[in-house]
Amino acid sequence: MLIYTLEKIHIIYPVLAIVLLQFLSIIHLRFIFQKAVKSREVEYRFFRLYEGSSPEYLRLARQHYKNLFEIPILFHLLCVVLFIIDDVREFDLWIAWSFVISKYIHSYIRMTSNYVPNRAYSFYVSIILLLAAWISLAIRII
Repeated sequence: MLIYTLEKIHIIYPVLAIVLLQFLSIIHLRFIFQKAVKSREVEYRFFRLYEGSSPEYLRLARQHYKNLFEIPILFHLLCVVLFIIDDVREFDLWIAWSFVISKYIHSYIRMTSNYVPNRAYSFYVSIILLLAAWISLAIRII
């Protein structure tokens, strides 16, 4: 079996794409906060402890932001490990970019229709991809 090892820097590009998604989510959340305050659906003091009632769109944006710092952390770690051990393969890049695409799709669904079956599908695809990548790494280093 031919295994083609790429330059390790290539694994950083998908990480940067996820970081971009995380920053876009922060910017989006800021606009959502501003909208909620301007429309007087929440008061500034709500943001001290995030206690009390808030509109659904605000809760949705906050949950989305929070989720982008859960599973993607495992992705960041995986890519850093691949970079450190200098063993980035085509399979790794295929998985990494597929994970990125699935997270962007998940984010789009979540912030537009929020149709749960489609959102769940994109979420589980990203989980399966990440699991496959970790299994591949484990097989290599064990």
